[in-house]
Amino acid sequence: MKKLTALIFATILIMTVSAGFAEPIVIDGLTPREIDIHKAGLNPSADEMIAQGISPTTGRELSAIKVPEGFLNLAETEKYQPVMVQISNSQNGVGIKDDGSLYAYAPVNGSYADVVYEACQANGGGQTRMSMVFSDTIPDYVGFLRSTRLTHVRLRQEWNCVFCTSGYSSADVPAEWRAMGVKNPANGTEKDPGIAYVGDVGINKPWKKYVRRLKGTKTPDNEVFELAKIVENIVPADHVPANHTWKFTDELPEDGDPAEVIYVAFGNPYDTDSRLEYDESDNAYIRYVKVQNNPDQPYRESILQNPEDINERINGKLSYNVKLEGREPGEMITFSNVIVQGITMHWKGSSRPDPVLTGTGNADYFMGGRHIAGVWEREDYNSRTIFYGPDGNEIELQRGRTLIILMAYNNKGSQVSYE
Repeated sequence: MKKLTALIFATILIMTVSAGFAEPIVIDGLTPREIDIHKAGLNPSADEMIAQGISPTTGRELSAIKVPEGFLNLAETEKYQPVMVQISNSQNGVGIKDDGSLYAYAPVNGSYADVVYEACQANGGGQTRMSMVFSDTIPDYVGFLRSTRLTHVRLRQEWNCVFCTSGYSSADVPAEWRAMGVKNPANGTEKDPGIAYVGDVGINKPWKKYVRRLKGTKTPDNEVFELAKIVENIVPADHVPANHTWKFTDELPEDGDPAEVIYVAFGNPYDTDSRLEYDESDNAYIRYVKVQNNPDQPYRESILQNPEDINERINGKLSYNVKLEGREPGEMITFSNVIVQGITMHWKGSSRPDPVLTGTGNADYFMGGRHIAGVWEREDYNSRTIFYGPDGNEIELQRGRTLIILMAYNNKGSQVSYE
């Protein structure tokens, strides 16, 4: 009997050790999945959800959301006006400053974003950008803003929301805006500003006084937008965003397989790749990135300490700046839902992204510490992307922030795995 017990114990020990050294499961993002889609229509409108006290973008109770002074609160305004902002991901948002401290490029007030898209910006996977959607809470300042490519124009279209960026690829973006019926920001006027606001477009634009640069911070990662003031003062009162609500649930998923850690590879371990670890206590994934000569760091926001607007003339030109006492890392930007949306990426002139964001493809969901394989579908660029589970029905998300990773599996080095 003792020998049998010892044998059983040894077998369990071997299995445990073997499991500890198991290779991560690599997602096959290219082979089409045989899922019979039960086409979903529109969910209840944002106004209907707000009337019930529920956020249309996060599923949270609006009354429970704390709002700092100077921010806009959807629970108070009751006006659904999401804003998509182009955010820098230089050095994965955790650069090293001249004094050796970290978080040089962390998103300003990024923890208030409801939905975050991450997409490859450079051929070869050496750079990504974040497109952050703010709705439940509109911060006073957001940044650091960077430029736009075709990817982000096509993402914005399904929300039909306000869009803020520091610049754009003139070779592609104006024509794409025109094709989608969006006013070119260069033509914006005081009475008719449109809904796309670009920092490097003329000084006379109505939103320009809310586009500011941090004093003493090097370009290009130093531009912030006063987002709450833009929404209050610039966005046309009659602008109606698209119905983009999702389904939410209070139940943890039971389908799929365990997924405590997700590995995301675009092609550069320090500038783009990341690891997301599930924290059961918060029911959320914490994003970690590599930093040279330092331990891995969690993805955090930047907090501006006592910002003060300064308008001054430099070389005869009016300049809008922000003076600070300093910057410090704030809350970790965690995600209740991580969606990996498999896409096809083409490149214009070998360097400008030209993704296919319509049709259908594989989608992988990480929620509640589990992985669920499904598919996505988007009929055209004016339609919302619908995410379907293995049963062919629209997936129900956990309440909270969602990260959507646009993963071009057809690009060399692009891979997602989990364990």
